[in-house]
Amino acid sequence: MGIPVLRRVADLGDGLVLAPERFDPRRHVEVVARCCLSDLVDIVAENVSARSWKSPGAVLILDTTHAYEGFVVFRHDPVPPASMGSAKRRVQAGDVIISRLRPYLRQVALIDEALFRLRPGGNAVVASTEFFVLRGRTGFEAAGLVPFLLSQPVQAALAAGQEGGHHPRFCKELLQSLPVPDRVASHLHKTSQQVRRLAAVVRRSLFASRSLVARVEAEMGKG
Repeated sequence: MGIPVLRRVADLGDGLVLAPERFDPRRHVEVVARCCLSDLVDIVAENVSARSWKSPGAVLILDTTHAYEGFVVFRHDPVPPASMGSAKRRVQAGDVIISRLRPYLRQVALIDEALFRLRPGGNAVVASTEFFVLRGRTGFEAAGLVPFLLSQPVQAALAAGQEGGHHPRFCKELLQSLPVPDRVASHLHKTSQQVRRLAAVVRRSLFASRSLVARVEAEMGKG
């Protein structure tokens, strides 16, 4: 059943957007907040391609399937920059990525430091342009927003804010405008530390699992 919403022409913004999803009241997170997401982080879009890439060494490429429940989970190795293919977003340690496509898949992840040490001498990391890249402003760490972005109220708002037909996505403006509860903002540093510690545990576990598989494969080859 539809939800009737009345808006004036002035409410349509500079683009005079008529998409009904833009005015869905479920897009709003009803919390007590003195700041919104854009007060704490920047949403950066440093796009690169194989042609524009200048750095030596290998590159770890992340697509939307590699972000899940706050952490990066992957099963592939870094590749030469020439294998980058289409445009990607360059990311830094400490950034948080969130897919603008199909938010119900909970594709949110911290870019942890270990991702840049997969090769001797280090490697770069890039992500699909389907990701928004959140980078903390001075005094704030984006990692502390991971649980907030995965919370049910925020997930519901992002789901309600999807626009488009074939591959519906939510827009950057919706993400930027999310109100961050006062208690979440005040505990951002502590939460960031907890998320980073969890990311380190996840990374060590995945690396240990791969080593175990490699050992078993080696033993099988001796048989």
